[in-house]
Amino acid sequence: MQSNAADSSFPDDSKEANPTKESSASAAYTETKSIILDVPISDVYACCCRVEESFRFIKSLRDVHKIDDTHFLLTYIVDNEPRRTVLQIILRVPERRLAWQAISLHFPRGVILFEPLSNQRTEITIQLCSNIEPVTLGRTTHDYLISFKRFVEQGAMP
Repeated sequence: MQSNAADSSFPDDSKEANPTKESSASAAYTETKSIILDVPISDVYACCCRVEESFRFIKSLRDVHKIDDTHFLLTYIVDNEPRRTVLQIILRVPERRLAWQAISLHFPRGVILFEPLSNQRTEITIQLCSNIEPVTLGRTTHDYLISFKRFVEQGAMP
């Protein structure tokens, strides 16, 4: 695993962890979208907590390696170029919230809010903050939610 983290065949986004004042001001785009899933909240939350499987419904992710319970090494694509970043889960409130941040400016920070609508239906709301321009961020967030809905409703449960 450590050899993957040190692999220099991918750009290392860690140098972006401390952006300049100008670049952080331009990274203030946000997006909030919701979707209703025909799945119990416990299953939806469990699926979201399995970060290692997120490449199955997030198109830009190519690989995910678990470092520990809260850190993951992600390989993802930006402008047709593979990049790596470390994602950290910063908040877990079972069946209510899941929040993360990454060291890369190219990978959004965010939170997922879980709301039970019935025993078999759950609404999730995703809130993202990124330097990705708003139209692309909105489209990407929508696509992510549609893919996640398909993934979860087709039985990708624990």
